[in-house]
Amino acid sequence: MRLKLGHIFLLVLFSSSVFASGITFLPYEKNEFSPALQEKFRIPFELSRDADVQIEIYTPDGVLLRTLSSEKTLQKGKHALEWDGKDSDAEVVADEAYNVVLKATKGSYKEVLDPRRTSGGVVQKNLKPKITEDAKISYTLAKPSRVLIRLGIEAGVMLRSLVHWKPKNSGKNMQFWDGYDNDHLVKVQEQEGFKIIFSAFTLADHTIITTGSKKDYFQYAKKFTQKRSIEAKKYRFLNARIKLMSPYYARTLFDLQEPKIDFVFPRNTQRDAENIPILQKGKPVRIKVVMDKEDAKRMERVKYEITFYDDLTFISEEEMGYVPISWLFVPSSHEGKHILSVNIASFKGHVGLKSVAYKVKE
Repeated sequence: MRLKLGHIFLLVLFSSSVFASGITFLPYEKNEFSPALQEKFRIPFELSRDADVQIEIYTPDGVLLRTLSSEKTLQKGKHALEWDGKDSDAEVVADEAYNVVLKATKGSYKEVLDPRRTSGGVVQKNLKPKITEDAKISYTLAKPSRVLIRLGIEAGVMLRSLVHWKPKNSGKNMQFWDGYDNDHLVKVQEQEGFKIIFSAFTLADHTIITTGSKKDYFQYAKKFTQKRSIEAKKYRFLNARIKLMSPYYARTLFDLQEPKIDFVFPRNTQRDAENIPILQKGKPVRIKVVMDKEDAKRMERVKYEITFYDDLTFISEEEMGYVPISWLFVPSSHEGKHILSVNIASFKGHVGLKSVAYKVKE
């Protein structure tokens, strides 16, 4: 095959850029560890010239939480720095996926390797999760990814948010599940039209996944509220040319949180010994749907719809919803125990779920 002059020029340019690189990531032995168990993580790299090296570790929301530095100028060759899984306050981080940036400097020379600029966010296709009779869900990932698993009824009510954009490693994964909805009222898998919604997009290359901590990431990361950087988002948007990029990749985990919602019945509602509301058949009752204060503030600028279900069957919808909202419900079911459900679904992918049991008397 004959190469045109332009092709030769590009080949030389590409080759020059590769060999001109002063610092390179080397493969990790593994890409996850447990700092809660006092494990340490070795971050290997190679220098093609002498340099001082810094490794910056960022939260998934783009906040710098720790900088590791070589104590002296490192000579050309292979090296590694260790991270103990703690932030700059010496606090063990919560379980999450943390981004790593390599920096090499010496005199006028400076080089930065930031995998967020060139990788991550690619939608994983042809993922076919399998579910067993005892509700174990298995799936295989080609690369470490963020995973979303929701469970509900085809073209109907969403009942369980099982995994919400959590980092998962490549290879075979097993997700354990008790088979119930969020409020432990319905055996979801037994319902007609049962459906799994499964999505995943890749993490940036050289991301480190931490495990074993009992900390909630959002509680842990609150201390970084004033430091939240737009840098990670900017780097993600640089990747927008990738056709299969997930629309969720450029958003922070805080933005992606699902709203916590609840039903509020009138104070004078009769209740049984288990605190289950007792409603009169055919008699209207005004029920409120409320949202957690922090979630409500975050969702103020997001359009969403509110959908109501009675015994998993659609009964009402507010296409341009807002909360708190008062809803006039007229019980029409036969006497006995029933389930009332509400879904709040935003145009940006948020889904709030709540189901409550109620009883009808004639």
